[in-house]
Amino acid sequence: MVGRVVTGENGNLGLFGVGRRFGDKWDGSGSEINLVAVFHDSEFANKDFGITAQQSAASGLNETRMSSGFRSLGINYNYRHILNRNWQVFGEALYEHYSSDVRASPIARSNYEAEVGVGFIYVF
Repeated sequence: MVGRVVTGENGNLGLFGVGRRFGDKWDGSGSEINLVAVFHDSEFANKDFGITAQQSAASGLNETRMSSGFRSLGINYNYRHILNRNWQVFGEALYEHYSSDVRASPIARSNYEAEVGVGFIYVF
């Protein structure tokens, strides 16, 4: 099981899924793949895909108000490798296929979003 909640001044997003972990270590290293469902509240949805009246007047696009609910289905892959006592390297790839409500937004550039990230973790 995997779950993340992102919350802040721009709204809330939740990612929930099930998957499979690969490797026999219990130290957090290795990789996993997950199928995920992503949900957002209306504030987060409008930040990403909404168009206010002011933006509509300036751009010529239709005013668009998004509601909260289902955002996408996706697949998420994570990898973590422990370099030494303090340093770890991680990588992540995410593919989200947007719901019909999100795809209907005039500013949705495509039917999906894909992300790839690499980073380092320092353990104190």
